[in-house]
Amino acid sequence: MSQSSVVLDPTSDPRRHWDLRLLDMARIRAWERLLFVQCGDGWIVEEAWRRLLKGVACGLDTDAAHVARATELRGVPGRLEFKTWDGARLPYPSQSFHRVLSTFALEGCGDPAGLLRGMHRVLQPGGELFLLDLQRRPGGAAFTAALQLAGFHESHELLRHGPADADPACVIVRALRAAPPARAGAVEPAA
Repeated sequence: MSQSSVVLDPTSDPRRHWDLRLLDMARIRAWERLLFVQCGDGWIVEEAWRRLLKGVACGLDTDAAHVARATELRGVPGRLEFKTWDGARLPYPSQSFHRVLSTFALEGCGDPAGLLRGMHRVLQPGGELFLLDLQRRPGGAAFTAALQLAGFHESHELLRHGPADADPACVIVRALRAAPPARAGAVEPAA
């Protein structure tokens, strides 16, 4: 394994720990539609679905064996579903999800900027992106710029594992898709 390629096994204890941290920070609510990008064996998607109570959770992974296992062990048609994807284009219509949660999807992606644009596309206006990934350069200015270029208007690093100068560091980032502007002449409801 080269120094530039760090992979966390989706079934390892450290990976499960980070998955749970991501779910805790996402503050999942009932009736939402969630998309997980690079969901591994689907464990994180099932856990989120349990927290939803009512809603839909979808998981994508480029590994067909992971998707087959997730579907067999965890799939609930119409409520908890899994699909393979090509690692480049998210196979869902625009504005399909309230939240997108990505677990190390950017690390192995050939076009991270294109994937970020795709995540923005499938989010509803006002939707949230939560990224769990490796960040190679402390400070994240280039990463923040990539999120802005993809259309996200606001982003915050929520958690970093290791010292500030760690390379790479495991980080959780939250980014927002802008809500639509208020219509001209629209009246704000009284409080």
